[in-house]
Amino acid sequence: SGSGSGSAAHVPAAAPPSDAEVRAMDVAAAAATLRVHVSVSRVAVAACKRLANLCLEVQNRQLAAEAGAIEAAVAAMQAHPQVAEVQQQGCVALVNVCSGTDAAGRARSQRAAVAGAIEAVVAALQAHPQVEDVQKMGCWALRNVCSGTD
Repeated sequence: SGSGSGSAAHVPAAAPPSDAEVRAMDVAAAAATLRVHVSVSRVAVAACKRLANLCLEVQNRQLAAEAGAIEAAVAAMQAHPQVAEVQQQGCVALVNVCSGTDAAGRARSQRAAVAGAIEAVVAALQAHPQVEDVQKMGCWALRNVCSGTD
């Protein structure tokens, strides 16, 4: 049949990584994993948690943004609106990636707003009114995404 066009459809996608594998990832790998396996709630939780932990360190926040972590976290929250743990960890990832009052931090917050983070967080707050950690982290995420100088 020739050049093999279409054969990629027969190649199975890589299996989702284990939580332990995700916990060992660097920023770029965690963001990529979140993007690729966004439909797997367990992986979404683990990858958001990993990104949040990595972004406690200031130098990782811009790396995470450049790797698409903001958009990936929003996509995970949108993909699993009824899974409280995805919502909570997505909010924590947004909180930490969008931390910082310098120009880069404000730019990350703006990027999050453009990516739909505000709407995703509000949806999480509305979907999980009785889940304290979602409420707490959601409010914190809104504070970080919405704070600016204008």
